[in-house]
Amino acid sequence: MHIKINHSVLSDALKKVEKVVNAKHNIPILQGIYMEATNEELIFIGSDSNESFRFHVPVDGENVEVYEPGKTVLPKQVTETVKRFKKDITLKLDGFTLLLQSGRSKFNLNTFDPEEFPKLPDFAIEESTLFLKGTDLSNLIKKTGFAAADSEIRPILTGVCLDLSGDCMQMVCTDSHRLGKVQVRNTSDRDLKFVIPAKSLDKLNKTFDLQEDVHIYCESENQLIFRSGSLVFYCRLLEGTYPDTSRLIPQDFKAEMKINRKVFLDEIEIIRGIANNADNGQGGVIKLHVNGAATISSYTAQTGKGESVVDYESLEGEDNFTISFSGKYIVDALKAIDDEFISFKFNGEMRPFLLTPCESEYEELQLVLPVRTQ
Repeated sequence: MHIKINHSVLSDALKKVEKVVNAKHNIPILQGIYMEATNEELIFIGSDSNESFRFHVPVDGENVEVYEPGKTVLPKQVTETVKRFKKDITLKLDGFTLLLQSGRSKFNLNTFDPEEFPKLPDFAIEESTLFLKGTDLSNLIKKTGFAAADSEIRPILTGVCLDLSGDCMQMVCTDSHRLGKVQVRNTSDRDLKFVIPAKSLDKLNKTFDLQEDVHIYCESENQLIFRSGSLVFYCRLLEGTYPDTSRLIPQDFKAEMKINRKVFLDEIEIIRGIANNADNGQGGVIKLHVNGAATISSYTAQTGKGESVVDYESLEGEDNFTISFSGKYIVDALKAIDDEFISFKFNGEMRPFLLTPCESEYEELQLVLPVRTQ
């Protein structure tokens, strides 16, 4: 292999695929980044066996020139070296030694045998299972993925359930203490249901150019493939049946309060600063008392009490109620909503409450379980 490439082009390609590469992986070949040069394109792949990124760069004779096709597996550390270069880079492979040169800098790098790198499954580009606008996919992830469980006690709850049924596509995520759900139009003609690791979706959201459409391919029962432009992401699905969350969502409410989301969020975060000092595992417990206005408060024996009053826009149903909840959970839920005003739907001091946008292009809700206080 012998190529010449613009330093920014190479650095960008390596950066896109390195996110899943672990330099301490117990399989040595997966400690590196696969690179292949053909007369038409350069292919870069990073993988940890559960997740893989594949990125291709066209050979245009300007940013990329291929003098001799070939393939290799680069050590991940080359990414840090390349991003510091300011001039074009020449890469020339001699056996398992790669000569990397830019300006007056020269390196001889040890590489891995590319034949040992795991093959990624093929898929027909024109036959995607469904597609979404990149901005829609990003919003779906933002509104659900944060509610996934961190603990592996119930592995299925570390994922986001994607359900395609009829003309509806639904994403839902819960750790059993809170839940995020959003629904959009289904662009697929298939009914499918699978659970995607929330951490995989987070990597996708941070790496894809979400101004482009995203095509999703379901080629097997245990893997999903996402493609946007020149970047492809492969992720292994979680095994098991996702719990039926529909029974958790209340349909009737004792009170519905319309309130400015940003004002409500800001005041909760101020009060949460006091509540956070208590080691209660809830990210600080916040109490909300509604009676003519919304009073947000927190008390801990260590730091004392804080209180703030917020005016609401309107209130229907009960006009005097109190409920306590995790400061972290409600902050996460409020940040997942984009609307100016939200509806706080109360159904009893020990019953789940809902937060929904008053106006949204999506059908969405956030559910939070209350906290019992003395």
